[in-house]
Amino acid sequence: MNKMMRLGAIAVGASLLCGGILLPVDPGHATAAAQKPQAVQNGNANAAATKNKNTAPNAVALQVNGEKTGLQGLLLDGKTFVPAAFFRDALKIPTSYDSKSKTYKIGQGYRQLTIEMAGGSVISSINGFYVGEAKLINGRLYVPFQWVKDYLGYGAVWNKAAKQLNVMKSRENKVTVTTSSYDKESKQASVHLQYPQLSGTGNAEAEKAINAVFEKEIGDYKEHIAKVMKEAGDQSATDPYTFGNSYLVTYNQNGVLSLLLEYTEYTGGAHGMTYRTGYTFSLKDGKALGLSDLLGANKDYKKQLNTRLGKELKANPGYLGGFKGMKEQPDFYLLPGRVQIFFQLYEYTAYAAGFPEFGFAWNELLPKGANPFGSLK
Repeated sequence: MNKMMRLGAIAVGASLLCGGILLPVDPGHATAAAQKPQAVQNGNANAAATKNKNTAPNAVALQVNGEKTGLQGLLLDGKTFVPAAFFRDALKIPTSYDSKSKTYKIGQGYRQLTIEMAGGSVISSINGFYVGEAKLINGRLYVPFQWVKDYLGYGAVWNKAAKQLNVMKSRENKVTVTTSSYDKESKQASVHLQYPQLSGTGNAEAEKAINAVFEKEIGDYKEHIAKVMKEAGDQSATDPYTFGNSYLVTYNQNGVLSLLLEYTEYTGGAHGMTYRTGYTFSLKDGKALGLSDLLGANKDYKKQLNTRLGKELKANPGYLGGFKGMKEQPDFYLLPGRVQIFFQLYEYTAYAAGFPEFGFAWNELLPKGANPFGSLK
């Protein structure tokens, strides 16, 4: 990174901690935050850190628990962005900036948001899981509020007339999520794995059942690594292999916990390979939930989903064909207010299309008044 880029990164780091002056505001129509989460895009971290030249951003007055914060967000391309200072000064979330690595760290543990400025890009991840792009606008760092809502445990009420967003903590399950890790370095390969472990729910049996699922998954993946390395022999010594993973807690309410795990490996060739697994559990008994457990009130949910998924996939420029319906155990996870169904790389689309993902609000799939978690209580 050249000298000018280093100075620019340091300057932005200073503005994060000081808040900074907001952009001039032009009048325009306010819209709510976008519903499609960035976490499930194709994983391409080459997000340009440039000011949008085509859309004049609108100011959003930010409140916390009904109290004014003195900070403003922006409405940009239909999405709500909050300034980085909002985390520290309004939400009281620990925030730091490392000028050497040009990296911000917001929060702690499995919810830590890391924003790295490198080569003109703003690479953002939560607990090591790439979630999309933050934005540099006139030298100020802004973060999509959708991340705050989906992954950091907050909700909000939007006042369209006042262009005002009132942010508050979500009512979440009583559970502690910690990270266990496995690391191994050799001349042939670099292995860095992590997986969640639950405690503090007051239900030891449910915790044991859920923790066992992740322990088995990591154990199986370690066996996979050993097999790959045995087949590679001395070949990997000249071009070392890498194996790693990360996880993202996407939903923790109503007695249900949902997570997304991602595994990335490089074993030679033009590019590596990435796989994702979604898990949704009932904290009442530790049961792994399927779509039928959540959508059982709609006897036609499979037909309805298959019709919509087929149309969406076929409209994808990278569609390779072959979709005839969801598999017996579809890949999915939960976000607040909706279920996200996704497909693996190459499953139905070209590699460059990433992980095709489609979100469905509960009221799109269930009869009026039906609760997706009703049968779990």
